[in-house]
Amino acid sequence: MMDSFRNFGQSWLAKVVMILIALSFVLWGMSGYLLSGDSGPTPIATVNGQKITEAVYQNRLKEAQARYTHIFGAAAAAKMAQQPSFGSDVLNGLIDNLLLGGEAAHLDLQVPDAVIAKKIEANPDFQEKGTFSKAKYLKLLAANGMTPTQFEGMLRESLRLEQLQVIPQVVANASNQSATEVWGWSQEFRDIRTVDVADAHFVAQAQPSSAAVSSYYQAHQHQFALPAQVRVQYIILGPENFAKKNSAATSVTQSGVVQPDAQAENAFQGQVENFKDRLFSSADGLTSVAKAYHLKVQESGVLTEGQVTDDGPFANVKAVDLAFSKAVLANKNSSALTLPHGNLLAVHLIHYQPGSVQPLNTVQKSITATLTTQKAAQLAEAKAKNLLAVSRKDGKLQSLTDHGLYPLQTHLDVTRRNPQGLPQNLLSAAFDASAPTHNVPSMGMVRTANGYTLFVVTRVTAPSAAAINPKVTAEIRASLEEQRGRLLSTAYLQNLRNHAKVKINQVKLAAGEH
Repeated sequence: MMDSFRNFGQSWLAKVVMILIALSFVLWGMSGYLLSGDSGPTPIATVNGQKITEAVYQNRLKEAQARYTHIFGAAAAAKMAQQPSFGSDVLNGLIDNLLLGGEAAHLDLQVPDAVIAKKIEANPDFQEKGTFSKAKYLKLLAANGMTPTQFEGMLRESLRLEQLQVIPQVVANASNQSATEVWGWSQEFRDIRTVDVADAHFVAQAQPSSAAVSSYYQAHQHQFALPAQVRVQYIILGPENFAKKNSAATSVTQSGVVQPDAQAENAFQGQVENFKDRLFSSADGLTSVAKAYHLKVQESGVLTEGQVTDDGPFANVKAVDLAFSKAVLANKNSSALTLPHGNLLAVHLIHYQPGSVQPLNTVQKSITATLTTQKAAQLAEAKAKNLLAVSRKDGKLQSLTDHGLYPLQTHLDVTRRNPQGLPQNLLSAAFDASAPTHNVPSMGMVRTANGYTLFVVTRVTAPSAAAINPKVTAEIRASLEEQRGRLLSTAYLQNLRNHAKVKINQVKLAAGEH
């Protein structure tokens, strides 16, 4: 399948069709084809006052999946459409189309019909024996699920917006010198020596005093707070409590869930206010209310303030808040809470454990460990800076080892592509350092996972510019221009969005993705 896709991708038509595939990087569009001045009363987004309706959004979703299906097959397309970002990518593509279309209109960019016709007639994919064939043109469009109007609209918009990319392409120009510098940068070898000053070396000196631990505890008590906890009784009332057993008033779904009919729902709704009144007036907690509606009184287990449970009614944050409401903590029945599925929940307190701060003796070890870690890192940094200053002053590598206390490690012929185990931040710092001059090495230090590493660049071997293959130079230059062009085009589009009034209805977007 991928071979056929690659072959398809070689044609100029495919490149236009694939515009719809790259939804999150759209630089061309069909805003004139998909959108109108009046997009309807319920927009999923607006761009400078222009509406993108749910109908347009859903249409683009279907088109996108259809294109994926055409290229990759139905199974792969369905999997792509299930990705969480699929819907937002589609919408962002529509927004980008409108922004770019508006900018092109503002600049009065035009593509005459004659240019469109010439472009189509000159395309070899639409020719027979070197001459444009309308029959082949129509056949190829139909095979890709497009009408001439749709394709020509895409082509016109593509050519019009292509004009917006001229400046980024010119600015992105790269010289042979730049390409040579990049090649030399990638081929450079360096000899690097390192010294590790580990935090662990200073743990014994970093032990905090009792006064320091106590002071930290007093200043950070919020870190040691324990949230309040409750256990409650609860009852749930819903339409199913009004459905008669073994009657036609209920139905059972494939998953075995009983579905009350409209009669049971109406009976439930008719009792909502009575249920609330009984909760308010009951003197025995939930007992009499449960008895009146033949409900089972259940217990929650321990609930922690602000934390939902994995399942059950208290997997809902509002239900947890209800259990900690003022009425419940005052030993009264709660108000009735409507759960997501429409049932009513009511709770009554069994036990309340107020929030508290853990005593110092309970958290003393963790505070000691925290302060020790912080102090050891500070001592390691101070030691590393001192060793680096001394070594830079006297120019002796042995000064970095503090008379052999910290071993000196040697890494020969290190390259950016072969770091020989050096961490990335150390590698970057060592290659950013200047080359040794007059036998004076370059030195520096970086923070690593376990402490600080001092490094010394003792030798730099750069390749000769004459050694580079001209073909390689051209490839690097083209790559540089492509990368720069992408960055500039992205920045241009981002600037348009920053200065535009874009509003997205997140609720409709979320609903439209399901």
